[in-house]
Amino acid sequence: MADESTKVSFVTTSEKRLALDRIARAYGKNVSAVINEAIESYIGLHEPEASSAAASEHGDFATD
Repeated sequence: MADESTKVSFVTTSEKRLALDRIARAYGKNVSAVINEAIESYIGLHEPEASSAAASEHGDFATD
């Protein structure tokens, strides 16, 4: 089953937008695909830590 898409809007600098355009063009992708790859990388990097922090806030962690 394919993931359901949702639309997100955000504000960034013109320099970052131009960089996204250059990256997308260089890889033959659209800006949305480049941003989605960046988001996937960010989530992969930070979600485990965020999940761990949330678990410890609720006392959901293993003890000896």
